[in-house]
Amino acid sequence: MKKSESICDLAKALTLVQASLVPAKRDSTNPYYNSTYADLTSVWESCREILAKNGLCVIQGNSVGAENTLIVETILIHESGQWIQSELCLPLSKADPQGVGSAMTYGRRYGLAAIVGIVADADDDGNAASAKNGNVRPIVPNGRPVGVNQAIRSPVNVR
Repeated sequence: MKKSESICDLAKALTLVQASLVPAKRDSTNPYYNSTYADLTSVWESCREILAKNGLCVIQGNSVGAENTLIVETILIHESGQWIQSELCLPLSKADPQGVGSAMTYGRRYGLAAIVGIVADADDDGNAASAKNGNVRPIVPNGRPVGVNQAIRSPVNVR
């Protein structure tokens, strides 16, 4: 994570934001996993107004990474000019506009939730990352478990 020289005003404002945050609504359905999740709109709606009331805004951008990846950058900025910034590097599932758009939305959702402190997903206590027999599956740096028949494409950098 990168930050401005000082973040004392930003930290004070973010403390007020986090004291009032409620979890993002899990109102979207993933038919593949038969589960619900908080989509990007829900995550934004959980924080947009309270961020603005406390002099904070978020800027997100994207750039092409190495080896078929997309980098999503999230910057939290205080009205004082203080800022913190984080990047998430995601593998593209498909090298076409739909694959890029999907990775952008996914990265923006997780980047926003992480930098503000929004709870958006169920906490499974690490069960998805562990095999049922107790053996730990390898985890790529983006935090997703690698299945038995799923190869790790290439190292993914999380900055």
